[in-house]
Amino acid sequence: LKQGLLESRERVLRNAQLMILRRDAPVTIDITQTAPRPRMGELKIMFETLEFKSMFTRAKTVFGDNQSVETNPVVKSASAGTVGDSSDCIAAKVERCENVQSAVAVLAKIAKNECADMGVGWVGEPGRSALDGIAIVIDASASVVAWIGVDVLQDKSVLNGLSALPKIRAHHTKPLLRWLMDHGVDLRSITLDTTIAAYLLDPSDNKFDIQQVLERYTNFTIQIGGAEESGQLDFGSTNADNSQRICDEALAVGLIATPILMALDKQGVSKLYSEVEMPLVRVLARMERDGIAVDVKQLSAINENLKAHVARLTTILHELAGRPFNINSPTQLREILFEEKKLAPGKKTKTGFSTDAATLEKIRDQWPEFIDPLLEYREFEKLRSTYGQGLLDSVGADGRIHATFNQTVARTGRLSSDQPNLHNIPVRSDEGKVFRTAFIPAKGCEFLVADYNQIELRCIAHLANDPGLIDAFTRGIDVHSATASRLFNVKESDVSSEQRSQSKMVSYGLAYGMEAYGLSQRLSVGVGEASGILDAYFVAFPNVKQYMDETVEQARKRGYTETLFGRRRPIPELNSSNFRIRQAGERQAMNAGIQGLAADIFKIALVRICDAFEAANLKSRVILQVHDEVIIEAVVSEKSVVEEIVLTQMKQAASLKVPLEVHSAWGTSWASAKG
Repeated sequence: LKQGLLESRERVLRNAQLMILRRDAPVTIDITQTAPRPRMGELKIMFETLEFKSMFTRAKTVFGDNQSVETNPVVKSASAGTVGDSSDCIAAKVERCENVQSAVAVLAKIAKNECADMGVGWVGEPGRSALDGIAIVIDASASVVAWIGVDVLQDKSVLNGLSALPKIRAHHTKPLLRWLMDHGVDLRSITLDTTIAAYLLDPSDNKFDIQQVLERYTNFTIQIGGAEESGQLDFGSTNADNSQRICDEALAVGLIATPILMALDKQGVSKLYSEVEMPLVRVLARMERDGIAVDVKQLSAINENLKAHVARLTTILHELAGRPFNINSPTQLREILFEEKKLAPGKKTKTGFSTDAATLEKIRDQWPEFIDPLLEYREFEKLRSTYGQGLLDSVGADGRIHATFNQTVARTGRLSSDQPNLHNIPVRSDEGKVFRTAFIPAKGCEFLVADYNQIELRCIAHLANDPGLIDAFTRGIDVHSATASRLFNVKESDVSSEQRSQSKMVSYGLAYGMEAYGLSQRLSVGVGEASGILDAYFVAFPNVKQYMDETVEQARKRGYTETLFGRRRPIPELNSSNFRIRQAGERQAMNAGIQGLAADIFKIALVRICDAFEAANLKSRVILQVHDEVIIEAVVSEKSVVEEIVLTQMKQAASLKVPLEVHSAWGTSWASAKG
């Protein structure tokens, strides 16, 4: 090092001089005028288009947010002068209920208020970790909030006091409802869940944590401290006292309530919120609490069978490669395929030539004896890891899987599932279908599986007011054969299986905004041929084409689509200067009204089924929903009344120009009921 410095002495001295910050430069501009002032409205649209889900919130912390959004009115609470200083930062005065007596007394006092604003604290992930406690506002004008820790809360007299509270308002209430159900309390007095309300007002916002919702609808913020404030990761220290934060959140709920209820009313979705989305929270909480029973022995046997297939295929692939290698490693696979075997590669990625399924299919003929078992290996390994071992790991101590059902994820209004994702249990391959044999009803019960028949196509028929589709559904004939008859200009009796299959693909593709390229991939034909099929479809069903065009144009003008029940979906992509993004926005616009209506219908049916079960005092229960399918665990003695309720409520969930038809079947497993 010394020798290097001596040899480069002049350069080192020159660099040292250059590194000195000059503070005497003749700068004449006002440095404050150089601060960037982005157009926040346009910035928000750009981030949403690029799916930068947290960037806008981060941008607001840097640049502020001075724009006003008409659909999201900002209203200051009457307690504005007491909940914070000039920066409008909430600071609750915490009153701790250290014992049962003080908690009961505080709850009795709060019960006299017009409503009860609540915050809920968890040790980790809400609903998947231990409850820390709850915070309830005692006096909003003085910012006084009660904190009731979980040790006190779980006392029966405290739970009874909580149940007596009128008009509870809170944020993300489903995990709390599930916890209370586990403790024998079925809380029915929640009137406002600010998470659900914020989602319904704008499902494109993606994240609905209380800090973001508060800043969106008010001029207030919640003080962030510790690791969050410094930008460091919080690894869930159990020593942290979250009571202050949760009490602040309880005050935040009260501040959000008025403007968000005003926004619901102004947007015309108050009825959809109060009659569908809010009651659905309790329905989903019960489904999560009840779970679905699993035959662990059967599931283990399926998993072992998959392991055997994976081991067999691993041996075959190693022998063909001439050496052992990690089959799951793209790098090692590339070496064998493109370096050692010298196969002509397909598309190239940042890390090298692709080895994805589409690429392997294209180069299959170059080495079929290797690529065929490789593709088979991938299928079995995914089934084993995701569903075989994955489902076994998810079985609870009660022998049931308790998945989470998400109400605020899909922009169309559809429900989703995770931990585990029961919506993705395979159905296309025989190896995948076998998993449903492991899902069984409780002793003395059977499964009723009820599924809407072609609900997306019925929604298209209604929305487009197409006489051909309406006639086919009204007559109760095979709609795909009827569609193929008009599409290919042949008699219904002469429709071939290939024509019916193509017609079916076009019909369902339209429900998801599919265009010629996507159809060509599905039908394995050229884009030109697929485009011709689409054109022929629109000639046969002109109202469908007109509906699609008008939907896109209307969404472009308004900035959003809207279902029959008022559910809106903002689509900023429609006004993008990028052609590809604009095309994606058009597909979303075509899809949103159809999928949104189907989602609304299913949610209405789900709520009404559960209400009817309770009104009839049945022990049978809804335990699972998958897309347009509901699974009922029915007590054998209640089978007839359960089937009547389910079919009636599903068929009468909405009044369309075509009938809503439902397929239903009974079984002693999910597989046997599905047939």
